[in-house]
Amino acid sequence: MALVLGHAANELAYRRSRSPEKRANHRKAADVERKDAIALADLVVRPGDRVVTEWCSGCFAKTKHRHVRGADRPRRTYLCQECGTPTVDCAVLGCSHHAVIRRRTPVTLSYCAEHRHEIPGFAKLDATIPTLGDYAGFLEHDARNAVRITKVAGGMIAAAAVVAPVALLAAPALGAALGSSVVGGSLTGAAATSHGLAMLGGGAVASGGLGMAGGVTVVTATGTALGGALGAVTASAYTAADRSFAIERVRDGAGTPVVFASGFLTEGLARWDDWRRLVDSRYPDAPVYQVHWGAKELRDLALLAGSAAGKVAVHSLLAQGARRGSKAFGFPGLGWVLAAQELAANPWTVAKVRAGMTGAALAELIARTTEGPFVLMGHSLGARVMVTAAQTLGTRQGSPRVESMHLLGAAVDRVGDWRSLETAVSGTVWNYWSAEDSVLRWVYKTAEAGKSAVGHQGFGSKLPRIKDRNVSRTVSGHTRYVSGVARLAE
Repeated sequence: MALVLGHAANELAYRRSRSPEKRANHRKAADVERKDAIALADLVVRPGDRVVTEWCSGCFAKTKHRHVRGADRPRRTYLCQECGTPTVDCAVLGCSHHAVIRRRTPVTLSYCAEHRHEIPGFAKLDATIPTLGDYAGFLEHDARNAVRITKVAGGMIAAAAVVAPVALLAAPALGAALGSSVVGGSLTGAAATSHGLAMLGGGAVASGGLGMAGGVTVVTATGTALGGALGAVTASAYTAADRSFAIERVRDGAGTPVVFASGFLTEGLARWDDWRRLVDSRYPDAPVYQVHWGAKELRDLALLAGSAAGKVAVHSLLAQGARRGSKAFGFPGLGWVLAAQELAANPWTVAKVRAGMTGAALAELIARTTEGPFVLMGHSLGARVMVTAAQTLGTRQGSPRVESMHLLGAAVDRVGDWRSLETAVSGTVWNYWSAEDSVLRWVYKTAEAGKSAVGHQGFGSKLPRIKDRNVSRTVSGHTRYVSGVARLAE
């Protein structure tokens, strides 16, 4: 049913779209879904008598798999009775887990999610971690990467059209949603969410998918999956795609742990020593963690802003802004690059999406800890990391995992539904904004096609736990928040 609806939706989008490129993408997606539905239907009508119980790489649960009559070559094919995914035994010798059959991939080379490094390990899917500092042990893979070994042995080079990490395809479009409906049930739990992640996060923007942004959207909206199979897939995929990702325990202590992250244009503000004064002013004895993330994306963005063309564009923008107010968007150079809405891979969009991915992964790790609740702090895009993490955590059941938040010059759109953010905290979300922040006032607004950031104008929310603090008198620019806010508490 899911693929049938997907096929119909793409057919409708195909007819309505005026863009030849978009029409081609929708046609391609509709054809893929039609072929998948036909292939799956052929398997469903041939149920066999043999049933085995093994881990399924489609729904990430230990389920019953029913043999498909006449489907024994080159490898015996099954249908998962929980999610309907067509599966075979993992191709790794001695592994009993079931792998998903992927179209255009030889069945003899089908590997389970554990050996594809889509999850750290089946045994870890519901595991907890003692503290946030123990995250690395959870993310460490229990099995070798058989896919990488196969590619090297076969002399194959993977050509990457990287907009979305390949690991987001962990939840297969073929089977995970379809099978459950055709065997008499409806999608629930991990199977439904996994399929949603695959559909929205599966594939580069250029080939018709929603790329990384789609994956972030799904995970943010499905916080109930945190601490389970989908959360493990998400954390493994997002952190593997960012080699700079790390959570460093920079200070031991007692009480509520503090987690902070830096962001764009924070040269000289990315070390613990730079944040110590601010943290000590409020939480002098707390254990402190620093989230390292997006080194490449933030570097590319900083290089663009620091380039000759970028400096000229920014200076031009500021001069125009002083003369004409907030309508100063028609300028060349940096502004054109950042404001090009059709360029999914421009430096600003890539860095912004990476922040969302980091926030989703952080939420998953926080949800698994027996430590906390936590205090979250972030500056610029680092504040965006924390907002995404909190919003994701805000959709899960149970008591809040966040005690309070401190957002400094947050590169977050001012217009939004902040109920999940308020739900995420037991205390207060403090948002420090400055009208003197020229980066958010002009560059952010240009990159976001006229939208304002909460770090420049505040949330303006009536929700009682979200409070704005105007720090314009003490914060004269985008890089002055950490020291300026620290002075307010002294």
